[in-house]
Amino acid sequence: MIGSQNTGILGDLRVLEIGHGVSAPYAALNFAKLGAEVVKIESLEGDPSRTHGPFPDGIAHKEKSALFLAHNHGKKSICLDLDTSYGQQKLESMFSHFDLVVENQNLGFFDDRKLGFEKTSSINPSLIWTSILPFGDVGPYSEYIADDLVLFHMSGNAHGMIGPVKRPDVEPAIRAGGYQAEMVAGITASTAAMVAIHQRLKTGRGCRIVVSGLDSMITMAISGIANSAFGQPPPTRELSKEKGSSIGGMVSAIGGVLKCSDGYVAISPREDAQWERWLELMGNPHWADDERFATRESRQANVSKLWELLTEWSFPRSKFDIARSGQEKRIPCFPVNTIEDLLVDRHLDSRDFFVEISHSGAGTLLHPGLPYKLNNADIPQSMSSAPGLGEHTQEILERFTKDG
Repeated sequence: MIGSQNTGILGDLRVLEIGHGVSAPYAALNFAKLGAEVVKIESLEGDPSRTHGPFPDGIAHKEKSALFLAHNHGKKSICLDLDTSYGQQKLESMFSHFDLVVENQNLGFFDDRKLGFEKTSSINPSLIWTSILPFGDVGPYSEYIADDLVLFHMSGNAHGMIGPVKRPDVEPAIRAGGYQAEMVAGITASTAAMVAIHQRLKTGRGCRIVVSGLDSMITMAISGIANSAFGQPPPTRELSKEKGSSIGGMVSAIGGVLKCSDGYVAISPREDAQWERWLELMGNPHWADDERFATRESRQANVSKLWELLTEWSFPRSKFDIARSGQEKRIPCFPVNTIEDLLVDRHLDSRDFFVEISHSGAGTLLHPGLPYKLNNADIPQSMSSAPGLGEHTQEILERFTKDG
C-alpha cells in the first residue's frame, strides 16, 4: 500500500471517495475511522446530503448538516467538476496515488467520461475500485435509479415489519426510519473492499467490486426467505397475531412492552418457571394464584386482563429498575431505550463508544465510534470534524496531480 500521513491500523491506506448521500460516504467513513486518509470529491454545489437536516436551531446551512457531519468526519474535501475536461484530467492524475476508490455514481458515469475501471487499472494496476449501485451492473434493473425508500420496499423488508395495522392485506407496508438500505449497502461495500485489500496483499493486483444495494438488503430478509424455503407463509404484519412482540397493548403470553414511569420495558417470561420468578419479582400480588393466569395457555386466553394488571404494577416504576431486577432473576427483560437514553448509558460510556467531535460551525457533537475493540492495534482515539466544502482542494491537487 502507498504510505500516507495518517496513523492507525489503516494509516498507510489512501481512499478516494467519489460519492454522495449515505452509502459511499458511510463506506469510506469506515476506513477513515481506522486511520486511512480519505479524500472526498464533491461537485461545486457539494454533496446533496449537506442540504439535509437536522440543522442546529433548525436553520439550514450546508456546513452544519448533521447527516453530512455524521458520515464525513475525518475526511478531506475537494471540489471538482467532473463534467469538465479540467476536472476529469485532475481526477485521472490522482488515481496513481490512491489504493481504493469508493463511489456510488449512476451506472456508466465514469465510462462516459473515459475514466472507467479499464482506464484506471491501466494507470494503477493495484487500484481497488468499489462501485455501489442500486441494482448492480447486470440484469434488467441495472440501469434503474433508486433511493433508500425504493430499495427497502423492493427487498421485501417492509413486509417483515410489524406495525399497528388491522388489515395488512390492504394497508401498505412501512419501512424503518433513517437510511437503512444505504447503510447496509455501505457496510457491504467496505467489507468487500477489505476482502479485496487482503487479496491484493497476496497478488499485488487490484480489482473492481460492484455492490448491489438490492442484493445487500435482501440478505437482511433471512427469516422471510427461510419461511418461504420451508413452504411456510411469511411472518405476519398484524400485531394481534404476532406472538413475539407487542406495541400499544397488543400482547401475548410470551411477553410484551409495559408502560413505566420513564418509558417502556420489554419483558418475556416465556416459560412457567420464568413466570413464577416474575411473580416473585412483583411481590406475589393477590391475583398470582388466579386460575386465569396459571398456565401459559390460560394467560394467553386472558391476556388483556393480565396486561392490565402488569401495567398497574409497572407504571410507577422505572424501566431500568424493572429490567435489572428481571435479569437478576434470569427473565428476558430490557428497557426500551430512546436515543437520549443511549447518550447517557453507563455501559456505552464505559466502552467509550460515543466520540466527541468539535465542528467550527455546528459545535461539539457526539458521534458513534467503532462497535468493536482490537487489543493489539493502533486505533485513532480522535478524529477531525467533517470538512468544509472544498476545504482541501488546493492541498490535494498540489500533492496528487501532475501540474498542481
